[in-house]
Amino acid sequence: MLRSENGQALAETAIVLPTMVVVLLLAVQLTQLQRARILAESAAFAAARTGIVMNGDPDRMAEAATLAVLPAFGRTDSFASLTKTLLRFKAERAVAEQLGLTPLRVYVHNPVAADFRAFGQHLNGQEIDFDDVRPGATEATLLSLQIRYLYELRVPFANKLVQTLWMAAKSGTRVADGTPEGISLPRLAAAARAGKHYLPVAAFYTMRMQSNPFRKWAHP
Repeated sequence: MLRSENGQALAETAIVLPTMVVVLLLAVQLTQLQRARILAESAAFAAARTGIVMNGDPDRMAEAATLAVLPAFGRTDSFASLTKTLLRFKAERAVAEQLGLTPLRVYVHNPVAADFRAFGQHLNGQEIDFDDVRPGATEATLLSLQIRYLYELRVPFANKLVQTLWMAAKSGTRVADGTPEGISLPRLAAAARAGKHYLPVAAFYTMRMQSNPFRKWAHP
């Protein structure tokens, strides 16, 4: 009888323990994914805050967004730590780009180029006065942008499972996400085969311009 009970307990443990480990790994991975969403929202805010005072310069906005997501790659509590973490981010970005992926994308939805003809005629159609109060101009001088952050899932087993479930819910070879290029599922799959499991996280932000937006950086 004792041997029977011990065998039953062992069998139950063999069934329950792996399930509990899987649940625990998924919980950790989903928690980290939620942290990535918070970082993406912070990156969208930082990019917008930079863009409104820098004429909508996409390079400056990308730099601000990068600094906002750095805590996902290491410490940022000192200049030395920040420098080290930034180098790690650049190394990770190089790996993603070799796989045909852009780890951090800043895409401007507004201002749009057509508004410069209507509200920037006195500036040769190349700028709009940020404090223009004419009807329609207030909307034309809003900076609306989108951040797409390819977060790398790092928890063993859970990373592959979460990405597989996400990709299974999609159809076709490209996921429309508001950017012209969208998200390439074959490239995500290729990255997964190389041991890099990415999941896109999007965030949006809108602020009023505090400097003249330039047409060369507007939405086409």
